[in-house]
Amino acid sequence: MGRALRVLIAEDEFLVGIQLEEDLRSAGCSIVGPFSRLETATLAARREQFDLALLDINLNGDRVYPLADELGARGVPFIFLSGYLSAALPERFRGSPRLAKPHDPAALLKAIRAAGPNPD
Repeated sequence: MGRALRVLIAEDEFLVGIQLEEDLRSAGCSIVGPFSRLETATLAARREQFDLALLDINLNGDRVYPLADELGARGVPFIFLSGYLSAALPERFRGSPRLAKPHDPAALLKAIRAAGPNPD
């Protein structure tokens, strides 16, 4: 994947978070998180340096949309991970990258390459 990308993970399902970490580390990425609560994910997003975020839409009952708005305003790419269909998302996010859960590791890496910053 070129230089190692730093990926912030916001995911409240423990096993899904571990699988994401494993898939991304094996692809040469470094991980920030995972964070299971919107508040901690938002604080980390403000304090940490990272290239891209993977955002579960529902973090313990809180929608991740405020964090997605903040990242978008800062120009930080993100990918939603969710069982929600694109049509169920607010209009402003319907064109955002989204992967269904459970994720396919190859599709995840492809989506990261498409959404992430160019490492060159």
